Amino acid sequence: MIDPDTSSSSRLRFRLATVLLCVLANGCMQTAKSLVEISSLQGEIIKAFGEPGVHVNLHNDVSLTVTFINSPLNEKSPEERQKRAAATAAFVKGHYASVGKLKEIWVGFIKQKSSYVVITYTEGLEYFGFDKNAYPLPGTGADFSMAGNGDEFQPKAVYSSSRKQTDVSIPRLQLEGDLNEGLVLTPHFAVPGDATGVKRSSLPSSVNLDFAAYSRKPLFAGETKVSALTDGTVVFATLGRFSSSKLAEGKFSGFLFLQVAYTDFHRMTAGENLVLRVGDKEYQITEEQLTAMREMTQYVRE
Repeated sequence: MIDPDTSSSSRLRFRLATVLLCVLANGCMQTAKSLVEISSLQGEIIKAFGEPGVHVNLHNDVSLTVTFINSPLNEKSPEERQKRAAATAAFVKGHYASVGKLKEIWVGFIKQKSSYVVITYTEGLEYFGFDKNAYPLPGTGADFSMAGNGDEFQPKAVYSSSRKQTDVSIPRLQLEGDLNEGLVLTPHFAVPGDATGVKRSSLPSSVNLDFAAYSRKPLFAGETKVSALTDGTVVFATLGRFSSSKLAEGKFSGFLFLQVAYTDFHRMTAGENLVLRVGDKEYQITEEQLTAMREMTQYVRE
């Protein structure tokens, strides 16, 4: 005869073991999924920026680090590395499936030497911190102060005391499509001194217009004409060429970095209507986007 207490205890142990196995299996599945996502993201970053020395690491599911190893940018200025870091954070935001879980995105640059496959020397240059929306974290990469709220279109102003300049930008203006596919514009410029408070800085000589395209096929091939029409009048026109890279899942990325005179940027934003022409496509800038671009000028003395 089976002791009822023994039988009940056995059933309980079996249920607990079953639950434990399910938890472990689910944990393994989540870990495997995370590894696949990180591996895919690393491959896409390598293709997008054309650098083989990229390492992506996820810590506690909330902090993601992208490290560029022996990048050509190591020989460039800190400003160039910060620009790459910002572009990388925006790329992570648009391509990492679990970006919503992140609290921090870190982008760093290191020098590394090896002998017979053994790493003999490593030097970290800089790490730049961003939140999951690719906005700079205060106090990272340098001594930063920041102006601007979390509004999507609100211009962000970040002061670096080490460089003694303020970088003003709108991280993302979606001209077409969505986070996964379409065309994005990031306008930004730098001015001397701290312009994050009430004090305004002198006029910058130029404004950077960074375009990023993600699509099933290259949106812009060869030399591309880019122009801006304010209230129907062309205020600037130039030629450029999108860099194109094939990403995972058959998608393509393309980047075009333009510089326009600040006076032309001011004319772009001074009217009531702004249209950007890129190749044979026209993009109507929304009233909200135009207002945000116009507000970038509040950080300088006109």
